[in-house]
Amino acid sequence: MQTKTSNLKTKLLKLAAPVALACAFAAAPTVAMAKDAPNASMVASQKTTAEQQKVVAEIGKIQQELAAIRVKTLKANPQLIEEMKAYETAFNNKVKAKGYKPEKLIKRAQEIQVEATKKDVSNDKRTELIKEFTTIRTTLEKQQRSILNDPAISKQDKKVQDDVIKAMKKQDPKTTDLLKKLNQLVMQFKK
Repeated sequence: MQTKTSNLKTKLLKLAAPVALACAFAAAPTVAMAKDAPNASMVASQKTTAEQQKVVAEIGKIQQELAAIRVKTLKANPQLIEEMKAYETAFNNKVKAKGYKPEKLIKRAQEIQVEATKKDVSNDKRTELIKEFTTIRTTLEKQQRSILNDPAISKQDKKVQDDVIKAMKKQDPKTTDLLKKLNQLVMQFKK
């Protein structure tokens, strides 16, 4: 029922991964600093981390609600599933034509997220992981932009996204408010 490259899912995942990773990285320096004498910057860092964790939790909650609405919407609108499958096929054909291998990069990014959250990881190693994750994310974003530069793919992408969101709003009117709140929280987190 769900497709691998659904744009809405991709957007939600793109928002979640950096936010979750940033939260994990933000918490790590606080733990390392706790070994040193407490100071004003440590207190400020802990406060910021707590605020970030609160925002991340709220983003996760909204994403779960949107995912549940999406599942109901797709069950109620099987034509959307077919539309998404057609888009996925076109997108994947373009990925293959360009010789990209995103699966390996995504797998490594997930491994980094797990490794970065371990308490016994040194700050130097964590910094190295952050750099590697950033490189992977940049590479994936460039590849995605490259594929979406194809006018046919871009048009199909926008249509699928618009159709799914329109159907989600029809399925559950609170979708609009959830999407608005999600965007606000992501902007708040990026500040």
